[in-house]
Amino acid sequence: MNQTGPSELFSLGYNYQNGIGVEKDEHKAFFYYQKSADMGDAQGTRGVGYCYQNGIGVEKDEHKAFIYYQKAAEMGHANGTG
Repeated sequence: MNQTGPSELFSLGYNYQNGIGVEKDEHKAFFYYQKSADMGDAQGTRGVGYCYQNGIGVEKDEHKAFIYYQKAAEMGHANGTG
């Protein structure tokens, strides 16, 4: 992946989560959401929270979900709180 930005990584995560154009893979979805979040993307950060809340590609953890939702809200994501 050359020059892949955070929004592209978020989109990859979304596609893997939902099986859009690729075989559904929840672990890859979480991986790409996390990469996007690590680059400071609010959507990716919310995606990580969603994965933790629902056990998508990662063990369910309500506390971590809350932390990521809060971070996303602080970054300006309208739906950051879940």
